[in-house]
Amino acid sequence: MKINKIKLMVSTIGLSLLQLQSFAAKNDCVVKGKIVGIDEKTTLVVLKRTGEFTVDTVASAKFNANGEFKFTVPAKEFNELLDVRLSTIRSSFSFIAEPGIIEVLADKNTMYTAEIKGTKENVRWNLYKNYVISLSQERNKLSVEAKDMPKEEKKVQYAAIDKRQKHYVDSLIQNYPNSIVSLYLAKVPLPMLKHDEIESLLTRFQPYFAKHRYYQEMKERFDILRKISVGMMAPDFKAVREDGKTEITLSQFKGKYVLLDFWASWCVPCRAENKHTKELYEKYHPLGLEAISFSLDDNLKTWQEAIKKDGLVWNNASDLKVGKLSPVAKLYGIDGIPAIWIIDPSGKVIGDNIRGEELKKFLADLFVK
Repeated sequence: MKINKIKLMVSTIGLSLLQLQSFAAKNDCVVKGKIVGIDEKTTLVVLKRTGEFTVDTVASAKFNANGEFKFTVPAKEFNELLDVRLSTIRSSFSFIAEPGIIEVLADKNTMYTAEIKGTKENVRWNLYKNYVISLSQERNKLSVEAKDMPKEEKKVQYAAIDKRQKHYVDSLIQNYPNSIVSLYLAKVPLPMLKHDEIESLLTRFQPYFAKHRYYQEMKERFDILRKISVGMMAPDFKAVREDGKTEITLSQFKGKYVLLDFWASWCVPCRAENKHTKELYEKYHPLGLEAISFSLDDNLKTWQEAIKKDGLVWNNASDLKVGKLSPVAKLYGIDGIPAIWIIDPSGKVIGDNIRGEELKKFLADLFVK
């Protein structure tokens, strides 16, 4: 009788261990697969983007003689889009970290076409990726076959392809608000979105993703842009003029219309825009327009040389911090330059991030009665 009880206990323990192993397997993110053309000398790393230019390594693996690999992603990285890169080539592919077994089949010469399957979000990601590849092939075909096509007609056809891609993404966001693929794709154009567009996206994903890193990045961007949008008081700032010593503030121009232009000497589109800004300043300064060109340079001499060369005879300012390191750039949510704001005499924003023909029309409507 005792022997039978012991056997039963051993069997029960063995079954429990198997169940635990099965449960663990279901809750792990195991990625395995094969990359054709890869040898055993190649190593694989899995990277997570942590900033615009920074990444963290979350896993690594080696290949066998057949180009096969296998690795496990830590649970803390779940619901992230991760990049897989190899030590011997520059191309890569991406996948969604989620519980389950993810299978990959790729060729080292066309890593971007890697087939990824095995879990729900990766099937969705693979479908999206293949659709984008097909549209890219259409664009390439159009560029070859439409050499003699009128420029405007070609532009219309390219726009139609872009519209189809946007429609695909919009459909994902609309129909799958609990999908990490949807959330990631919603975040991709974040630097180009206005605050009301971001707000619309945020309402779709809350509360399921309210604490997700991607959602929080969108929320932070929304909070900044809302504070500098049309109708809000333009944030005041303190900086230096081009002599590197004299102080300049935005608030000292209250009572005037102000064109606030963010630029930099190293920004080619900015230098081209300076020519048009000069024309607008000469036309509307006599009617009450002031201009402040705020440079994102960190080198005083380079900034001074660009001012002289481009003939920026109006107010110039900088905190001499390059790009996004500039506190004033952060204050105004600058994610790309040139970027122009129009501020009314009370200090209120009446035009945000406008340029080109839109800026010309805006100023004409403002000053030409």
